[in-house]
Amino acid sequence: MIEAVIFDWAGTTVDYGSLAPVIAFKKAFKDAGIELSDEDIRQDMGMAKWDHIGRILELNDVKQQWEQKYSKEPNDDDRKKIYADFQEALLRYLRESTELKSGVIKTFNYLKEYGIKVATTTGYTAEMMKVVQDKAAEAGYTPDLIITSENVNGLGRPSPAMIQFIMKKFDISDPEKVIKVGDTLVDIEEGQNANVKTVGIVEGSSLMGLSQVEFDELNTEDQITKRNEVKRSFETVNTDFVIDSIYDLVQIIEYLNESMDKKW
Repeated sequence: MIEAVIFDWAGTTVDYGSLAPVIAFKKAFKDAGIELSDEDIRQDMGMAKWDHIGRILELNDVKQQWEQKYSKEPNDDDRKKIYADFQEALLRYLRESTELKSGVIKTFNYLKEYGIKVATTTGYTAEMMKVVQDKAAEAGYTPDLIITSENVNGLGRPSPAMIQFIMKKFDISDPEKVIKVGDTLVDIEEGQNANVKTVGIVEGSSLMGLSQVEFDELNTEDQITKRNEVKRSFETVNTDFVIDSIYDLVQIIEYLNESMDKKW
């Protein structure tokens, strides 16, 4: 039987479209004179933010912009400055708006009813998470365990360390009894590295990169096209299951439980 589900936060359970970090990254880099595209940011979304900034600074276009502006490549001090600016911008935005996605409470209540433990991993720091989890708690979403890379000596995604930490805390030894749910490829890689089942969420995901309003304004055909693009992305990394929205997870759990019953 499935004993635990481990959710991501932004783009999975809160912040439809995972917009908060994108806005904060753009502001921090713009303040340094560097223009970023959404693609620049989203390709490594889900990593610990310090690591993510390092990845962005390694992008060819960013290096070229930096050298043109400063006549040198970015160094560790530059990275620290951008990270500090990013943190400040993100904390401000998180305080203003990080709403639960549709279906989260309904899914959470189902998991509680069936005795399935709920934990979370994230690319956010503990300070960032304090803002997010407090707002989520006000709406009724209170996971049993909320873990950041700071709990595991800075080993952020795609390392399996956070999931392994959660399994130990929950006293679960069999990864087949655990599901990791996320909206980025880094989420899936994290789950695969921990040998747990992986589930990718399509709507409101960072991979889709649209706000709720932007998605709703698309006609039915374009919505289907967008969903299919995200599904193909998840399929390229062999995600175990891909679902449109979070409440579809209930069907996955029931299917896996039935499969385990037959196995035994």
